[in-house]
Amino acid sequence: MIQLNTHQEVLFHLGSLVLQMDHSGALYLPEHKTLIVADLHFEKATTLNEKRGSSFPPYDTRDTLNRLHNVIRRRQPDRMICLGDTWHDSDGPSRMQAEDREAFRNLITNCKTHFIIGNHDGDLSEVDGVSFYSQIDIEGIMLRHEPVEDEALFQICGHLHPVAKVKQKGRLIRRRCFYLSKRQCVLPAMGSLTGGLNCLDSAYERFMSHEDRHVVILGRDRLYQLSMRSLIAD
Repeated sequence: MIQLNTHQEVLFHLGSLVLQMDHSGALYLPEHKTLIVADLHFEKATTLNEKRGSSFPPYDTRDTLNRLHNVIRRRQPDRMICLGDTWHDSDGPSRMQAEDREAFRNLITNCKTHFIIGNHDGDLSEVDGVSFYSQIDIEGIMLRHEPVEDEALFQICGHLHPVAKVKQKGRLIRRRCFYLSKRQCVLPAMGSLTGGLNCLDSAYERFMSHEDRHVVILGRDRLYQLSMRSLIAD
């Protein structure tokens, strides 16, 4: 069940867990004082610049760190879980500017952080002070990067970067969103330079239960619930 209160805070239950959606794209578990974020993709711009000759300004890491800092300040979690693709590739940590590296180190030092390995992370075993997990379980809910293709399982994942496309006042709008059902929740990518996969894409059919599907779009400072009937395919 999803509830939108007067403070624009979206609450929902997944199994026995109570979760709060944040307009940053993070999930907060108040009973566990745990923040969950997905797909930060630090240093994506420098990856694209080196490997493809692109000319993206290398400020995506700084912007993503600011987003992360702001939600941590608001929620004051004791623990944070990153659901994979924290970096865009395994050389990302070495390419971070010193100021960004220090800011990130301060964040994960002040808030106990667990990292789940993602398909972009590669071999980050040498990153100082960072331990990676394939998945973490909380009250029977699996937290993973890529979802297990079984719609009967309770799971929270990232990887797919869900977005919703709708028509409003004659304009097409495509925004990052939470995509959830009775048993699954897919988090939006928090990284500032990430793309997205439309929630109507067939890839979600491999694991998403059809029971009680909802989309919650990220606004600038609030969240907006949409029915599946209002969505438009790419």
